[in-house]
Amino acid sequence: MHREITPMQPYLAAQAKELQKLTLQNAEISHCYQFKVGKGQAGEFCAVPDGSTDLVFSIGQRDVKVFIGGTVLWAKQWQFEEGRTHFGIRFRAGKNVLPQGITIQDVVNADLELDQAEYGETAEKIAYAKDIRQRAEIFIEYCRKKQQVWQEFDSARAIEQFVRKKIYENRGNITIHEIGEESGYSECYVRRSFQGFHGISPKVFARFVRFQYMLELIGREGKQVDLEQLGLACGYYDQSHMTREFKAFAGMAPESYRNYICNKPGRA
Repeated sequence: MHREITPMQPYLAAQAKELQKLTLQNAEISHCYQFKVGKGQAGEFCAVPDGSTDLVFSIGQRDVKVFIGGTVLWAKQWQFEEGRTHFGIRFRAGKNVLPQGITIQDVVNADLELDQAEYGETAEKIAYAKDIRQRAEIFIEYCRKKQQVWQEFDSARAIEQFVRKKIYENRGNITIHEIGEESGYSECYVRRSFQGFHGISPKVFARFVRFQYMLELIGREGKQVDLEQLGLACGYYDQSHMTREFKAFAGMAPESYRNYICNKPGRA
């Protein structure tokens, strides 16, 4: 039985002020989060690859701005405006609510500000809501009223689900050739079907899953974890391979990350 890896943004969790997180029993949404960036406070955090899409309502005293961003491809700065409360929805991999005219490819490694008309009254309700739970309920109700079809089920979706399941089962350590053989479809069709929902190839997504799994284990095991053994357990060829890929995705070497995160626990 496979288990989806909860997409983590560890630097946001460690650095954001007054951070709250709400996990939902929802097939499309992983969790919601909320934090504030005060006047004069740093609103820049390092984002890491997680294979997911985030929708963020940035709430000010006079307005609400809405942003959507897909997975980053490597460690990259994630900016939030000061003097505002930020309420975010993190979708599960392959699931998202994209406004008309925007594709998943448009948001990979990018943050786009959306037209206010897209959310209208819903954005105003979210701004005046009393807490994170009420904001989450308002957003879910918005999706119901819009009769939002998250994804129609067809052969491409069936392939995407199969591929994602296999990648999770193997914690990122499976090749597109192996997946193609198990599915009975060509590698080209498997790759194209998956990329249509994720904006990235199965190979790239598998690397992100392996990286996220390592983040989870470091957070769980703490300072005593043997990074070399952990890297091998996660499927990296050797320590050099692990260090090179981890540094590109996390923005720092595994040992530095372990020391940093163990002194600043938390996840978002």
